[in-house]
Amino acid sequence: MPSLFSARNVILAAVATYAIAVGASFLERRAAGVDADALVAATISMSGAPAERAAAMESFMRPMVTNYPIVILVAMAIGWPFLTTVFFLVLKLAEAGLTWGTVFAATIYASLAQAIAGLLLRAVLTLSRQPTASEIVQGTFVNANVGAVLSADSAPWLLALGRSFDALTILYLMVFVAVLGASGRSKASDNALATAVGITFTLWIVVRVGWAFAFGR
Repeated sequence: MPSLFSARNVILAAVATYAIAVGASFLERRAAGVDADALVAATISMSGAPAERAAAMESFMRPMVTNYPIVILVAMAIGWPFLTTVFFLVLKLAEAGLTWGTVFAATIYASLAQAIAGLLLRAVLTLSRQPTASEIVQGTFVNANVGAVLSADSAPWLLALGRSFDALTILYLMVFVAVLGASGRSKASDNALATAVGITFTLWIVVRVGWAFAFGR
C-alpha cells in the first residue's frame, strides 16, 4: 500500500482526524447545553481549589475552554510526534527496520480510526442521555473501559488499571499494528510487531497503575 504512506494521504488523514476530534467536542458541548462558564465552574469545583485560588484558575482555564480547537491542535502536534518516537524506538529494538515516517503514518491512521469510533459513540450516547459539564471536563462521557463498571470508591490503582483497558485505545493499537504490517516495509513479522506494541502498552499500564498506587491518583 505505497499510496497509503504518501505525504498527501497522511496529511489528509491528519486533517480529518483533527476535524473529527473538534466535531466530537462540539457535539458533546451542544448535547450538554453548556457554555464556557459552566465548564470552567465544573473544572474549579472538581479541583477542590480554595476560594482564593478560584479566580486565578478561572483566568487560566477560560481561554483553554473557549479555544478548545486550538487546545486540541496543540495536543495533537505534541502527542503524535511523541507517540511516534516512543514506538519507533521500541520497534527499532525489535529490529523492524521501519523509518520514523512510516511509524508516524501508522500513528495518524490509528488516530483517525480512534477518532471516528469516538465520534460515533458520542453520537449514539447523546441520543440516550445528556452529558454533564463534569463529564466533558474529565473526558468521561464516552467511558468505554473496564473502569466504568467499578465503583468510584474503588482503590485508585484499581481504577487506573480498569481505565487502562479502553476499547478505543485497543482499537488504536490494532489499527497501528495492522497499518505497519500492511506497509510491506517491516523486517519483523506481524506477530513480532504486535508483541513489541503489546509490551509497550503493558509497560504503560504498569507505570500508570504504579503512579496511582504511590500517589493515590
